[in-house]
Amino acid sequence: MGSLLLKSDHAQAELSLNGVDGERTSYTSKRARKDDISSIHPLSLRFDDKTPLGENAVLQVQFLACRRPKNKELTEMVLSRLYPALVCRARADRAETSHRLFKDILHAAGDAILTIDQSRNILLFNEQAQRLFGYTSEEIIGKPLQTLIPHEVQAAHEARISEFMSRPDHSKSMGRRPEVFGRRKDNSLFPADVSIAKSTNGDQTLMTAVVRDLTRLRNTEYALLERESELEEIIERMPFGIAICGEDDGRVLLANDAFVEMTRMPAEEIKGLHASAFFEGLSESSLALEPLWSQATFKDMEIPIRRRGAPNAHSIVSTVRLTYQGKRTVLFGCNDISALLQALEELKKRQEKLTQAQHIARLGDWEWNLSDNQLHWSDEASRILGPQLSTTTATPADFLECVHPDDRHKVQDAFASASTTLSPISVTLRLTPSPKDQCSANSFPPHIRLEARPEQHEDGSAAKWVGTIQDITQQARIHQELVDARNTALEANQSKTRFLANMSHELRTPLNAIIGFSEFISQDLFDGDVQRYRSYAEDILRSGKHLLDLVNDVLDSSRIESGNMQLNEDCICLAEIAQNCLKMMQGRAEEKHITLSVDRAPDFPWIYADSRLCRQIFLNLLVNAVKFTQAGKKVGVDLRRDTTGRAVVEVWDNGLGIAEENLDRILRPFEQVASDPYAQHEGVGLGLSLCKRFAELHDAELILESEVGSGTSARVIFPADRSIETPETCKASVQKA
Repeated sequence: MGSLLLKSDHAQAELSLNGVDGERTSYTSKRARKDDISSIHPLSLRFDDKTPLGENAVLQVQFLACRRPKNKELTEMVLSRLYPALVCRARADRAETSHRLFKDILHAAGDAILTIDQSRNILLFNEQAQRLFGYTSEEIIGKPLQTLIPHEVQAAHEARISEFMSRPDHSKSMGRRPEVFGRRKDNSLFPADVSIAKSTNGDQTLMTAVVRDLTRLRNTEYALLERESELEEIIERMPFGIAICGEDDGRVLLANDAFVEMTRMPAEEIKGLHASAFFEGLSESSLALEPLWSQATFKDMEIPIRRRGAPNAHSIVSTVRLTYQGKRTVLFGCNDISALLQALEELKKRQEKLTQAQHIARLGDWEWNLSDNQLHWSDEASRILGPQLSTTTATPADFLECVHPDDRHKVQDAFASASTTLSPISVTLRLTPSPKDQCSANSFPPHIRLEARPEQHEDGSAAKWVGTIQDITQQARIHQELVDARNTALEANQSKTRFLANMSHELRTPLNAIIGFSEFISQDLFDGDVQRYRSYAEDILRSGKHLLDLVNDVLDSSRIESGNMQLNEDCICLAEIAQNCLKMMQGRAEEKHITLSVDRAPDFPWIYADSRLCRQIFLNLLVNAVKFTQAGKKVGVDLRRDTTGRAVVEVWDNGLGIAEENLDRILRPFEQVASDPYAQHEGVGLGLSLCKRFAELHDAELILESEVGSGTSARVIFPADRSIETPETCKASVQKA
């Protein structure tokens, strides 16, 4: 037994013969000719099929030998005749291996692969192509390529193929050709990317295409575009400024309207500018390299933002990294707090004038542990509740002591109801005012809003209550003021309605008299009865004066309201004015059998004042006194000087009187109080209000005192510096001034 090693490289063969005795003999021979194979003597040969066959394969040949060969010519003959057969076998095995490898590649390829000939007929169609186009290889092999091309582009596609076949290029890879569409068996279309290559097989040119389905990619791109569109719409709707900048170049890609308004620049001008044009502290280098801005995100940093034609905007800026338009970008969220800072500055200036007790929107938290029945308060809650609860730990009873006695039942009822349902609590309460506030007539009790919700054990029972206390005193005061203002407006509207009704009556009555008596006189209905016509003329004169008084009252009230009332001051004797007014009222008093009187103190001084307005004060007070005094009663005027030197004028009566709750009301314009609901009284409700305002113009004070059924007293007290002893002293004081 021996072994034969044959190494073949198609040019020569090397034979290594190992004999049975271990001696090794090597021979080299040139390639044998084909016609030498027929003369090979029969040998018993056995091939090792596991040995790989190729250009440089080593073939192991075992043969039977009775003895070691000594003849060199015999060996060369065996080698030269055996070599061609072995090379053919090696090439056949290599071709089979290549074919099997090619089939494996076609089977494992993720893309569709097809080959066409010069006639555009399909020669090869792999499994992925079958799945992609829906045809089996039996259905499509030999069919024209146009079967897989949409009808509307077949002509253009054929032109591109012809143009490529005529060019020297052997291939064109994916991405270098325009996107095309393929047509499936069911005539549905799909986007595709194609790589093509051409090769020559003898005198025939073949073209192989690798087709990749882009449907999923395009769907992903469309979804991405839709998400970007949604993102842009969301960004545009945001109430704060947002800008998206490229990470590499820092250029603005997108800016919403709020950012445009913040920077005061047109949107088309903002796009393309570097972010450093807007953000202080940012250089023109890449955002990815900036020490601060290259962070993944940062939040709530106060950064000035440049504005065109205006000071920098103070802004709270946050950033986040994201992909936009296929680029790595940085999103800047900018909340302009310039107005807020300005408002806070203004608020700070105002708050400097307020005390520590006038905090706005004060809020404290508390917790009530049901296990130990203890309330735990924050410092702010303790401060809101006041000195009654100076510690941060208390009991519910201690808290109730802080609540106004009239509101304590609200707390008890709220917790009693919520304890069964474990529902949240919200109740508004008044606190017990401090002793200092209790002594003040105009004090407003502190108000709080108590909020609470329960926390439960695993079994559903309440473990504790947690909540907040907010000081809403200011809101409650404003609410009360709004309610009062509304009531005042309603009363003013009612007064206006009454005024219009009374005014129409007051105007119509004298006008009717004037018109009627004038007609009598002009038509001479009584044949020249001079005495009667004189009486009518007196009625006309009296009605005209009454109308003039009404108009003057309205005009005086209007001038006072507008601040245009001017005083014409001089030294006047109030006693003389009082006597003249009493004479004017004598006729009305006699009609009702009312006694008029005047009492002047010897030391009553002259005063420096407006005589017309003082006369109007006397007349209005006397008119009201006579009007609301029953027949047979008295009306008087007292003139005296008090201990401080002030001149005091008092008009009194013992008539119907006024209820105490109506005293302030009748001093308002157009307000009237009917002491006798069955009596009809003339006037529009301006008399007393004008008296009060005329007195105030002189720095004087009008004081009303009355008791129903006993009468009314109206005192006008002039300041001491208006009192003058004699007319000569008054004139000297005026000249000196």
